[in-house]
Amino acid sequence: MSHPFCATEQVCDHYPHGWGEWRGKSMYIRTIIDAGVVHRQACGEAIHRWNEAVGARFLLIPDRGVDTIMFMEASSKEWPFTDYPTAAGLAMPTSHQARIYIRSDQPGVSYREIVNFYAHEIGHAFSLADHPKDDINSVMSYQGNGRWLLGPSKEDRDSVAVIHGLDRLEVKPSDLEGIENITGFWHWDRYQGRDWRFWFPSLARGNTIDSLVPYETYRVRAKTSGILGYGRFGLAVEPGINRWAYL
Repeated sequence: MSHPFCATEQVCDHYPHGWGEWRGKSMYIRTIIDAGVVHRQACGEAIHRWNEAVGARFLLIPDRGVDTIMFMEASSKEWPFTDYPTAAGLAMPTSHQARIYIRSDQPGVSYREIVNFYAHEIGHAFSLADHPKDDINSVMSYQGNGRWLLGPSKEDRDSVAVIHGLDRLEVKPSDLEGIENITGFWHWDRYQGRDWRFWFPSLARGNTIDSLVPYETYRVRAKTSGILGYGRFGLAVEPGINRWAYL
């Protein structure tokens, strides 16, 4: 992995260890887009692309989560850009919160570039440092390749996993708490239009679901009453088939 993970000691002090909800599983991060943000669509696209990459573990949403990322814009005549006049964007972490600022009055800047600026600063909230290399496929690089990305690359995704002590960001059925209480697991893939697909803990890996996908629907059959959950979601299950939406 070629990322220098933590940008500064200040970042390392607060992220990821400052995230109060992080328990090594999954969590919501509250996202607040300030009323003064002019480029709201670009900000939303950057959030969406980060959710596509890391959302199974860390989901950025507006209405849940103890820990917060706040998105703000300011002109070159306003703080913090009066103190950092050459910066296009800044990420400022405090305990349980990161404030992201994008300079709103940069001349000749395209929509794509604004998305890139937001995506880059979100990376800092996840403890990724600026990457100095031109030939690296990382949104954290201000050089050639990095400037063209609208969201995190696979390397960025893998680096976030390492920072948080994870082998991978995907959530798999074998990770579920209480999976020993489940005899059958069905998955409905609404995006691909597939029928219910089956997964049984006792069968070979050829029948496994590759990962649990946010917003998908599953059904489980439990041996006895219990809780099926994983971090930010949970379900009380009873014997028989229970329908369950992974949100």
